[in-house]
Amino acid sequence: MSVLRASVLGGVDGIITSFAIAAGAHAASFSMNVVLVIGMSSVLADGLSMGISEYISSSGARAERVKDGTLQERDARPLSLGLSCFVAFVICGSVPIATYLLTYGNLLSCAMFSIACLMLLGSARTLLSGESLLLGFAQTTILGSIAGGVAYGVGFMLHSS
Repeated sequence: MSVLRASVLGGVDGIITSFAIAAGAHAASFSMNVVLVIGMSSVLADGLSMGISEYISSSGARAERVKDGTLQERDARPLSLGLSCFVAFVICGSVPIATYLLTYGNLLSCAMFSIACLMLLGSARTLLSGESLLLGFAQTTILGSIAGGVAYGVGFMLHSS
């Protein structure tokens, strides 16, 4: 139970969720005001949901470790994990929305900033797993890009029909 793991989880989910909102809204030709309202309300509500979920799941895992006698002093407390996940989600999730709005709806700029953030978080993830840096970059970036592509495709199809 690591604060870094919870932060990477929240950060990656924040970027993917927010980029998906921007991509889908762009494809559907939503106004900048709609992107702002949906984007920021989603960042806060989804971030809170992620933080609460991390808190609840890590509380259960901690109780199990106490019962099994495997709890270690270095294990983070559930509240720290939940807060770390929430803060990372909000900070990282704000990047795609802010980039989209500050570039007046330039989806390419939004995608590039989102990919750069995913790469940074992918490299942080490799600290936890011991995987190669290239693998961390590739998995996080490719999977995050797929989610954004799906959102764009759905927005485009619904807007076109």
